[in-house]
Amino acid sequence: MNVDNLTDPYKNTPKDLSDQDLWDSLNRRIEKIDEIRRSIRSQRNQATANNDKQKLNELSAEANMLIKERFAIHNEMKLIKQRIKKGRRNQQRSSARESLAIEFMLIAQKKLPQTVYDDIRNEAAMNIACQKK
Repeated sequence: MNVDNLTDPYKNTPKDLSDQDLWDSLNRRIEKIDEIRRSIRSQRNQATANNDKQKLNELSAEANMLIKERFAIHNEMKLIKQRIKKGRRNQQRSSARESLAIEFMLIAQKKLPQTVYDDIRNEAAMNIACQKK
């Protein structure tokens, strides 16, 4: 989809937000768009009653721009939601690996001779230190 300035889902959004904060911000923008559109409907009814065709055309154009923006935001929110879910899954996997590693160390400490356990722990610590460089 070609995103111009009118349909840029980020045009009313602060920069450098986390995905969750971005989701919340875009969700608030959708709520604001819906509020504006309700107001436009009310104004259109008044313009129709007054037979003000110019005002009707202006309101219709504004409503159409808001619909395009809402659509662009909604599509972007789908992508953000996928990133949030993926991040949570990765965090859960990482947490499960850490739990397994801790449990493994506790069992190894009980079952292995202390010198063997110390050698393994020291080698693991060295490998971690080398990976961080």
